[in-house]
Amino acid sequence: MWDGDRWAEAVAEFCRASGWPLLAEPCSQLRRELDGVVVTDHHDLLLRTPWADAEPPGAVLRVGGAPTCKPLRLWIERHRPAFAFVDPASTWADASFSVSLHLTIGPEAVTEAARTLLSPESGWGQRWADADSCAAAAIDGVLDAESLLEAGVARQLGRSLPAGHALYVSNSMPVRDVDSYLRARAEPLTVHASRGASGIDGVISAATGVAATGTPTTVLVGDLAFRHDLGGLVGAFDTEPAAHGGPGGLDLTVVVVDNGGGTIFSFLPAHGVIDAGAFDRLLTTPPAHASAELASGLSAALGFVHHRVQSSEALGELLAQSQPGGGLRIITIDVDADANRNQHRRIAEAVEIALDGGEPCP
Repeated sequence: MWDGDRWAEAVAEFCRASGWPLLAEPCSQLRRELDGVVVTDHHDLLLRTPWADAEPPGAVLRVGGAPTCKPLRLWIERHRPAFAFVDPASTWADASFSVSLHLTIGPEAVTEAARTLLSPESGWGQRWADADSCAAAAIDGVLDAESLLEAGVARQLGRSLPAGHALYVSNSMPVRDVDSYLRARAEPLTVHASRGASGIDGVISAATGVAATGTPTTVLVGDLAFRHDLGGLVGAFDTEPAAHGGPGGLDLTVVVVDNGGGTIFSFLPAHGVIDAGAFDRLLTTPPAHASAELASGLSAALGFVHHRVQSSEALGELLAQSQPGGGLRIITIDVDADANRNQHRRIAEAVEIALDGGEPCP
């Protein structure tokens, strides 16, 4: 058993014993169904609402690195609970200076702490479970009625990737959308990201390394990360079959969400305030929506498969068609940046309205 397995067991046992909800990063490998544990899929959206401030934490236990979710950091900063940070690598990653107890312990100590707890606090966890169900219903209400945009892509990855698959997630919007919309599932799905490095260089190359272990792998990138690492496609391209000493047909799917030039910056407060032309010149990267044409040209030259999809159903069908040694394929999805930004806003509003009703959603 590797350390990750031991940590997963220790965290799950602590949550069962305490009754506390588990706000799991996808890359923690704990964003999955765990018996007796309340695993929240949508804490990023829950923590943006008045509901979260009406449910302040008395204590927080964080295991490992800094979370992707900014609303989680802000929620803790506002309420300043007792905050224990289990940090075996001694990183001291606490940007907001909220930690009150720093622990350089291993998973065995977390398990032992769980065994000292007398009985779970069921009400707290149940309220989180109800709120998470409410958020899921609100999100589905928006995504099921609209065209495929970034949030829908992240949700579909969790729905459709086969068991035993690996998902590599690029930085910028992909890792944030996966954190917000990838739901816990029973089937194993290993999620990787280069959060420590940040940036968008080398993402396809890193995913190719995961696929080279023999694990069918899908990598989610934006259009800029795709163009920054076209050379990584060479490593994934099977020029020599395994029988002749070649890489043996990696099973790698590259999903490219093309929003027209790194439009994560359009989520900043400056968007809509400063001159639109100046904003585009400074904070977007031309050319817009060129990924499909680029992928099509590369597929014709190198012989791999390219799909251009526009619907969640079509994406789901392709993602479910994973075959060992299936080679390289690229799936491109064009996304309107304005529609995408507005959909994110509407989802957040729908979750807040649903929670404001005060009743668990069906």
